[in-house]
Amino acid sequence: MSNMARGLPPLVAYGVMLAAVDVYAGNRLQSLDPFAVAAISFSLAAAYFLIQETGRNGVRSVLRPMARHRHDVIAINIVTALTWLTLLYALKYLEPAIVNVIALAIGPALVALAGPLMRKGPPVLRTEIAVSLGVLALIGLLMWGSASGLSGLGTLDSEHAALGLALTIACGLGCTGNVIYSKRLSDAGFTPSSSLAVRYFGTIAVSWVFVLTGGDPMLGAAFLPAAVIALIGIALPNYLSQVGIKHVEPITAALVCTLSPIFAFLLQLFDSRLTPSPLTFAGLLGITALVTLGVVVRARHERRPPPAVLPAPEDAAGVA
Repeated sequence: MSNMARGLPPLVAYGVMLAAVDVYAGNRLQSLDPFAVAAISFSLAAAYFLIQETGRNGVRSVLRPMARHRHDVIAINIVTALTWLTLLYALKYLEPAIVNVIALAIGPALVALAGPLMRKGPPVLRTEIAVSLGVLALIGLLMWGSASGLSGLGTLDSEHAALGLALTIACGLGCTGNVIYSKRLSDAGFTPSSSLAVRYFGTIAVSWVFVLTGGDPMLGAAFLPAAVIALIGIALPNYLSQVGIKHVEPITAALVCTLSPIFAFLLQLFDSRLTPSPLTFAGLLGITALVTLGVVVRARHERRPPPAVLPAPEDAAGVA
């Protein structure tokens, strides 16, 4: 089985689960404190992975990534906190499918630009660069649609729309960092479980600081939604993502993840706050087509046999 065949199914499953949690959180967070939800959900998810990894391989397996690759562990904690905390607030102000598509679709272009600087690996293909730019153009269209009242939430307050878009772009930057640093830890030989066991400390610390220094966080009301998000939005999808990233290049992972918004659009049809938006649907179809093109081109490239290496002239003379 090829690396692409191993990596695509968990990444597609990750996209479905990410869409589900975006729609669920977008509905539940209207009356809850996002920091309270994040503090509880990430504490539960971190406890699960720490207990699992310690029970399976001992305490040393938990400490090994921090001892050998401290900078990567610190970096993935920072980008994870940036991704999730901005996501939870953005979902209070924007349509889940729009948040999903902007946050994820920025990724391929950023991976194409920053990936070679942050990790050595096969070069990004020209078609992948073109696909990434096309996805960015469609993002611009969807952002304009949100600001113009053409999204599933209808007309939005201009300040809320601007804040939601800014938070979503920051979330997209964090998503890109997650893909690259997850791949770096995988390249270093760490299993998905060992990487996830040290990934959430930064998010937990920031969330609890805001909870403890803020007003009434309504922890009791937030516990059940946070537990659901911990399961379907953090533990399972992040594990699937880590498994998928292990087998494919970061640009492929970033492209496949942009399929998540089409699932979010379908799932949000069950949310009474939202009405179907033709502009959102058209933009998502365009992004899906571009992503499919990028993945097919990468798969064909990987199936090509490596070019034959001709012997140096002196070697050929020696053989003769």
